[in-house]
Amino acid sequence: MKLLRIRILLTGLSLIFGMFALLTGCGSKETDVMTPPTLNFFTSFAEASQAAATNDKPFMVKFYTDWCTWCKVQDTTTLVDSAVVSFLNGTFAFAKVNAEVDTATAKMHSVGGYPTIVIFDSKGNEIDRIVGHMPPAEFMETVNNYLNGIGTLEYYLGMADSAGTGEVYFAVADKYNDRGKSDEARIYYEKVINADPDNKDGFTDQSMMSLGNILRRNGDYDGAIKQFGEIIRKFKDNEAAADAEIWTAITYRQKGDTAKAIQWFEGFIKNHPESSDTAYALAQIEKLKNPPPPEEK
Repeated sequence: MKLLRIRILLTGLSLIFGMFALLTGCGSKETDVMTPPTLNFFTSFAEASQAAATNDKPFMVKFYTDWCTWCKVQDTTTLVDSAVVSFLNGTFAFAKVNAEVDTATAKMHSVGGYPTIVIFDSKGNEIDRIVGHMPPAEFMETVNNYLNGIGTLEYYLGMADSAGTGEVYFAVADKYNDRGKSDEARIYYEKVINADPDNKDGFTDQSMMSLGNILRRNGDYDGAIKQFGEIIRKFKDNEAAADAEIWTAITYRQKGDTAKAIQWFEGFIKNHPESSDTAYALAQIEKLKNPPPPEEK
């Protein structure tokens, strides 16, 4: 009996030590650490297009510049997210294109802001695009929607034809604007303004701002300044008025009227000292007042 009790005791101790070893990893190899996936990408439009055609899959091209802050944010957040990377690697041929190096491709696809990600089908037809940065979840949802025909230009055009609202017209206008189609965008921004002149839905002020920036981009600085002035007058207590003030300053700077640009930047700082754009306005004033010396030839 005594021997039996000793055997039972030893067996119990063996079980206890065995469980302890399993819990602590003692006596076993270290658990392998899973390496997160990395995004596979090409460095040219042509390579991604060829891979997409060969594999009958859509492709995606990110246009960026070296100075673009949000391009870097996108690269270090959304485009390293494990779920996003696995999805992109499995679904698309992906390319990153420096828009200031391959200027011809950027111009061909009317890329005017960064980052811009353009999504194409396997034959090279644009499905839609994402302009600016999105966090991972929103990015995934947007891309999946585009692949399923939701939220694209064609989707909103269909809605505009059947039951147009200010919101739908604004979506169509922005889609055209992002693609550099100013004439088409202008038509739909004006539809928004005509449908809701009092800005009850909150899209009229944004449409007027976009029309001003279309004029500015096309070199009609006086027309843009007039448009921004109308926004300031009509929406003086609205955030759009502050945006119009700083864009007026920027437009004067682009026009080459340094005195007016400084005046408007200083006025913006006085009127909106807590704005996130105040630091930018201060920096612009410093550059305008103390321009760098011309480079020696």
